[in-house]
Amino acid sequence: MTNLAHIAETALLLLAAYMLGCIIGYAARRILHAGRGTRQVTAVAPVVAEPYRPRSTAARLAASVEDVPDDVKPVVAARPVAAPEKPVVEKPASRPRRKTKSSDSRPATLSEPRNGGADNLKQIKGIGPKIEASLQAMGIFHIDQIAGWSKAEAEWVEGQLAFKGRIRRERWVEQAAELGKVSVGA
Repeated sequence: MTNLAHIAETALLLLAAYMLGCIIGYAARRILHAGRGTRQVTAVAPVVAEPYRPRSTAARLAASVEDVPDDVKPVVAARPVAAPEKPVVEKPASRPRRKTKSSDSRPATLSEPRNGGADNLKQIKGIGPKIEASLQAMGIFHIDQIAGWSKAEAEWVEGQLAFKGRIRRERWVEQAAELGKVSVGA
């Protein structure tokens, strides 16, 4: 026989031995475990869990009111009592506040725009719609108002807008002066 034939014969014999072992094992198990067989279980109704639904405060209070014993009497509200009058104490006149550095440096503002309309402050680079609205809320409506700011006034406006150094960095005063010259010259 050739080498290949030996391998095939050995493989078939191993397969036959495996199959014979399986059959013998199955038969032995059936015989040895015949009395222990399977148990028959009767079906029980399945348990269904209710989903959790949080009760509102009103539902909890209504449930607690229903649980009140019968021997408890309701409380009757008493008549309202007027609050005692507080004596009027005159406070001493307060001293007038001294002008601080920040109030001295506030630029001149207007209550409303001159000639019925405000200038377009967005012409100045660095002023957008939100900053323009903030400036108008402070009473600054015109470009010539910005052009006339001193260094202290510009710092005061920066403090109000919470943009330290922005007016100087973006040269708002110089831009406003240039725009003022152009509008006057036109």
